[in-house]
Amino acid sequence: MSFQKQVTQSLIWRGLYFFTILVMQIFLSRYLEAGNAGWVFYLTNNFSFLVILVGLTMENGVNYYGSNNAVNHSALAWFSLAWTAVVGVIVFAGLWFYFGRYKDSTAITRAQYLFYGVTYIVGIQLTNFFTILFYANKNFFLPNFLMVLLNTIIIIIIPKQIGVGDTNSALIVQLYFGYILLTGLVLAVAFIIKKKSWNYIHLPKLSESKLLVNYALVALAANVIFFLVYRVDYWFVKKYCSLDDLGNYIQVSKLGQMLLIIPTIISSVVFPNIAGGMERTVMKENIMRIGRLITLLFILMFIIVAFTGQWVFTQVFGYTFQKMYWPFLLLTPGIWALSNLFILSAYFGGINKVKVNVQGAAVALVVILVGDFIFIPRYGMEAAAVVSSAGYIVNFLYSFYFLKKEHPVHISEYWRITKADIKWVKTFLP
Repeated sequence: MSFQKQVTQSLIWRGLYFFTILVMQIFLSRYLEAGNAGWVFYLTNNFSFLVILVGLTMENGVNYYGSNNAVNHSALAWFSLAWTAVVGVIVFAGLWFYFGRYKDSTAITRAQYLFYGVTYIVGIQLTNFFTILFYANKNFFLPNFLMVLLNTIIIIIIPKQIGVGDTNSALIVQLYFGYILLTGLVLAVAFIIKKKSWNYIHLPKLSESKLLVNYALVALAANVIFFLVYRVDYWFVKKYCSLDDLGNYIQVSKLGQMLLIIPTIISSVVFPNIAGGMERTVMKENIMRIGRLITLLFILMFIIVAFTGQWVFTQVFGYTFQKMYWPFLLLTPGIWALSNLFILSAYFGGINKVKVNVQGAAVALVVILVGDFIFIPRYGMEAAAVVSSAGYIVNFLYSFYFLKKEHPVHISEYWRITKADIKWVKTFLP
């Protein structure tokens, strides 16, 4: 399958998946309102950090050695299940100890905390592993079809609970976390059936396991830093702003993540192709064309939101999300930078130059930490948006500098749509 066809298939099915995610987030936000939704999303943010720390980002090793077929995919599937089981046990024990010793809250019981934490972390870990394995097999249809199906089911269930009574708030949250675990399990079973992995119940060889671990440990530093770059502002906003502000800001951040859908989809195609041996000059041309198209889309989106955002946000998410407008506009330049950075990061990861990604993110993290510390206590969540945008742009420029060292490119190319770009886009059409 050609690069264009892979991107098209991925855009269609992953795009549909992210659309159902957006609809589900809207239902949750309207039902729980800004304060409660902010608490749930903040909780998942903390659990996401644990996924990285406890899981050691092992999915990165699976991604690299699965994409270049250096390790048998069935062996990687069983390894993924075993690794996730170990992560689940560690998380359960750690959260049990943490809640009993340090957690001081009347809003949530230990049983709820354990349920939310274990289901989320295990579910996300499984989802990460097996979507990566599907993509390494150039299969973008099946995993996204299954996730769309599961998302649609939860979308149908949630509205039936709205307005029934306050006691159903906890039920909705439990359904949300339970569905995350179910998604991971379904993807794992589907991959094993698709590859008939029961005929090859083996873990990778010791030498192969060392390769996986070594690659993952290098990527771990990158992912910890990346997470802090993208999410450390949540902690500052929670500390210095109201719970409603936190809910509004996280919702803005989540919308920003939705704008990263297309770059995320494309980067999931770029990585296995470049790791699998696609000529770098050809990939560079693809990267720059994609960057120019992203720029055009962001300019159009910014204009539309500038004129309609104040009304649209409250109509879609509810009146409690009336503070989203300015943070969203202020964060948009940074999201543009992230959109292009994701594709550059996939390129450098595919050529095994993860250190470029790590170094760029480290510089961005310093910018964001210093800026958040100085400005958020005084200017609130609007300052958080400005500082994050600045950090994302710095990160992008750092990676672009190294792309420029490899290839003759100029930053101005991101703003010059050519006829060749239009012809290239047409190759994606049936």
